[in-house]
Amino acid sequence: MRRAKPELVPDDQPLALVESGRHGLTITAVNARAEAEGVHAGKALVEARAVLPQLRSLPADPERDGLELLALAQWCGRYGPRRHRHGADGIWIDVSGVAHLFGGEKELLADLVRRLQGFGFSPRAALADTLGAAHALARFGAMDARRPFVIAAPGGNDEALRALPVEALRLNPETVVTLKRLGLRRIGQLYDLPRASLARRFQDLAPSRARGSKARALTTDDEGLAAVMLRLDQARGVRAEPLPALGEPAHYGVRRSWPDPLISAEALDNEVRELAVALAHKLEKAGRGWRRLRLSLYRSDGTVAEAEAGTSIASRDVPHLMRLLGERLAGIDAGFGVDVAVLEALKVGRQMEGQDALGLDRRSGAGGHADDGLARLIDRLVNCLDGARVVTLTPRDSHIPERAEERRPAFDFAQRAAAGKEPAKSQPRHGARVRPALLLDPPEPISVVAEVPDGPPARFLWRRVVHRVVRATGPERIAPEWWREIGLAEDKRSRVRDYYRVEVAGGGSCWVFRAGLYGDESATRVPAWFLHGLFG
Repeated sequence: MRRAKPELVPDDQPLALVESGRHGLTITAVNARAEAEGVHAGKALVEARAVLPQLRSLPADPERDGLELLALAQWCGRYGPRRHRHGADGIWIDVSGVAHLFGGEKELLADLVRRLQGFGFSPRAALADTLGAAHALARFGAMDARRPFVIAAPGGNDEALRALPVEALRLNPETVVTLKRLGLRRIGQLYDLPRASLARRFQDLAPSRARGSKARALTTDDEGLAAVMLRLDQARGVRAEPLPALGEPAHYGVRRSWPDPLISAEALDNEVRELAVALAHKLEKAGRGWRRLRLSLYRSDGTVAEAEAGTSIASRDVPHLMRLLGERLAGIDAGFGVDVAVLEALKVGRQMEGQDALGLDRRSGAGGHADDGLARLIDRLVNCLDGARVVTLTPRDSHIPERAEERRPAFDFAQRAAAGKEPAKSQPRHGARVRPALLLDPPEPISVVAEVPDGPPARFLWRRVVHRVVRATGPERIAPEWWREIGLAEDKRSRVRDYYRVEVAGGGSCWVFRAGLYGDESATRVPAWFLHGLFG
């Protein structure tokens, strides 16, 4: 949340994320200020606010957290091909045969921790022979802020786990409570304990737990002794633990090489076109289209030239792609010649099938549709200009004129329009009400002479020029969005507006409004006039 919306996570105020549970709202995460005040995850919000009344809270989003954690696990592929998220806050990575690439296990963990800290996280890492041991050491091992990782010696799981609490064995809270009632608080106490004796002690404790109406006895099932022994054996390496890993994302790319390096621009353009056709056919079999592509040209002298292009919607339109790459290809110096070319789809999307345009050559791999002209125009503008400069105005749910539209990246708009989530053409807004083509931001104050105080203006002064009104229509009353201004002082709140469309002598039509009402005894400000827009 801090990375996505920093304004929601202040550093100077205690903040907690909460979610609903069996016992009401429970804290799932806190910021540094709240932690310094003694608030921790797992505590009930009511108890935390009894100690810290000024504690702010926001709803947690476990589903989004899981997706972000999955994306982070995918990124960790640089440290091992087999990896996956583990629980709600962990990632496991199989680093077998990888540590030497970083200079050793210590250097690998140091690099991993440093990069995660650069992302804004506070990681704790551990390396051991088994997942259970690494999990226990990462969460309960002794480490400090300067070196937040632990490495267990090869074959030294027993010694590394001996002093850790039984909570480190990934047991449910009820089983942990049972072990502690039996006097078993450390993992090392379980090593030499006879299992038959431990089973009897679990069974002897069961009746006392069943006295309450909602209590349930812990026996030798998967929640009791069997779970303890299973987790202990997995952590020590006595039993194997299956680790389903993340599947690698599909790679969409094509490569061509030539014994004689390509030097001429025409030959290079033809070969790139062939690469694009081959990639389009490959994506067509998968039902995908490219969204972002990278062309890498390897020269004979060992240097590489790269060119990238993006499309707002998934596409397999080869001619369109060649137009996007045209300017970049023209600026590439082939040097002593290009002997290898690679075209990769860095980002793909599901191809939206539709009616093919008439006259389309299917053999070209174009895959275009008759209604994607807007997307193609946006693609050309974004690839020629900075993507942040190409925006579109889209309607917003507000009746305040200056808030009725918002700027959004053109790429996003074209994608939503292609999916049917946005109108392909502009639609009338505000029902049948007419709005000017040009709005002034902010509205400019004008001096008005009106026949009656609450009537339309007879003439007004704007930018040192007096304009005489020959015709006026209105008013159209627009009330302020009071729910957005709760807590503001009276002199900073918006006022009721009465809008008029006026035509002035000599031609021209303006949109003016009066802010405030005459005769309102509760108002602390006198009404004022503004010019807000000009009609074409």
